[in-house]
Amino acid sequence: MEASAPLVDCLEPSELDGTPEDPVQGEAQLLLRCRAGDPAAHRALYEQHARTMLRTARRLGLARPEAEDVIQEVFTIAFRELHRVQPGGLAAWLFRLVSNRVNDRHRRRRVRETFGRLFSTAEEPQTDSDPERELLRRDAEIRVNRILSRMSQKKRDVFVLFELEGLPGEEIALRVGVPVATVWTRLYHARTEFARLGRSLEAAEARSAGGDR
Repeated sequence: MEASAPLVDCLEPSELDGTPEDPVQGEAQLLLRCRAGDPAAHRALYEQHARTMLRTARRLGLARPEAEDVIQEVFTIAFRELHRVQPGGLAAWLFRLVSNRVNDRHRRRRVRETFGRLFSTAEEPQTDSDPERELLRRDAEIRVNRILSRMSQKKRDVFVLFELEGLPGEEIALRVGVPVATVWTRLYHARTEFARLGRSLEAAEARSAGGDR
């Protein structure tokens, strides 16, 4: 399967022959062949589930290009983690992977939107002097730092390393001394908290501005 090929459009009939009529038995054999590294089995698994997974990602709120990216990511994870799947549970497991990746996209979008609101004034084209633009940027940075200061250290560390420094999860895990899975768990909660604190800060500033009138 080529990552660059258009998703779903290139799907063909399965290359596996003699699949048992019992769906669970057939899935068990398919999983065994996938785990053994059989390219035809990988292709068959992709063909059987790609359309449903794409439809799920779309219904969970992603545009088609982003949904296609998510499905490619999910299959990369799935082929690496198939040892976790029991026969008969593949579809449910793939659904959870898709749902988790879609939720991650939505969370990241909310975080970016919060950053965008906090920095929007500083990024707008200015007709005034550069010192004034720099003052606006510093004000935005102060607001972000106020949010970060209210987060727990564990969540703040992974949030800053991932969202601001752009480090991959594996490197973050090494830096903070935890498993990669723990990094993703902390990042999930950190993103949620950052967005919530950002909304609270904006609401407080709006109330304060209203009281000054």
